[in-house]
Amino acid sequence: MGEIRYGIAGLPVTHSLSPLLTALVCDHLHLSGRSTTLKMELVSVSSISDALAWGYAGSVPNPQEWELTQAVFGTFRTTALMEKAVVAARAVKIPAAALAPKLEAFDGAVVLKHAQRLPTRMFEHEIWMNLTSPLKHQLDSEAVICIDHSRDIKSINALRWDGKGWWSAGFDGLGVCAVMTHHGFPPQHTVLGLIGGGGAARSTALAWSQNGGLIRSMGGRRELGDGPWMNSMTTQEPDVVVNFESGTPSFDVDVLLHASYSGMGGALDERVDRMIAMPLDGRWLLVAQHLACWKHLWAPERKEDLPSLELLLNRLIVAETTLDKYA
Repeated sequence: MGEIRYGIAGLPVTHSLSPLLTALVCDHLHLSGRSTTLKMELVSVSSISDALAWGYAGSVPNPQEWELTQAVFGTFRTTALMEKAVVAARAVKIPAAALAPKLEAFDGAVVLKHAQRLPTRMFEHEIWMNLTSPLKHQLDSEAVICIDHSRDIKSINALRWDGKGWWSAGFDGLGVCAVMTHHGFPPQHTVLGLIGGGGAARSTALAWSQNGGLIRSMGGRRELGDGPWMNSMTTQEPDVVVNFESGTPSFDVDVLLHASYSGMGGALDERVDRMIAMPLDGRWLLVAQHLACWKHLWAPERKEDLPSLELLLNRLIVAETTLDKYA
């Protein structure tokens, strides 16, 4: 029997919705079942070496409780509740009309740095990992093949082990491009206001500039700094803004996206309404960059079979609502 091992690594990670997204996409692609098992863990670490150690060892020394189930992965409670959430989400075949895109889905490609090609199939045993703060800037080993330019700008957020070595990439920026395009503002001919200068902000600056967009740096605790996006910098007023820092500043723009997300109560309809209200919730970005991980790194041979951004977001909301009933 095959196995997919997935970990979300960083600090903190106990609140993360990424494991739930992984389960939903695996279900959509019929990857988890009799022939393949999905094993997930919260890898609560502050160093990239410890995160990679999880990949090699296959377990963590101190399992963390997942906030959505108040139990660790692998326990009966988490397994049973995850199955209930996935089954409930599976029933959503057509996403809510309110989540419908205003433009065709963003189809930007990864600007590859290396000539090596990723495997064109999934292996019997796969290891996938997402990195969050403070790990995105720590991976600089040449032993890990970075398929794009994310290592150059210290913004890696996804890894894959192919049985022989590690592959890595950064997809936060492609996620922002996808969300803004979904709401009617593709990078071309759009000025993006950028608050912050951390790994996700640098990834966004790179992807936005590579796809023909202009960028207005709007400050923050960390400066964006110089990078391959310099020719795309402008002093023009932004059409849309993405905020990678805390706080909820308001701007007179068409779309304001906050990168962070937090717990969300209420009935399903109320949650859908929250997803379309401004500022946009960070779940939009989370779902978009997660789909980019699948499309470009974890299973590019299945990219045509992936759910749409709006369908996966709708299913995530349903799954969250289901888990909240048992909290």
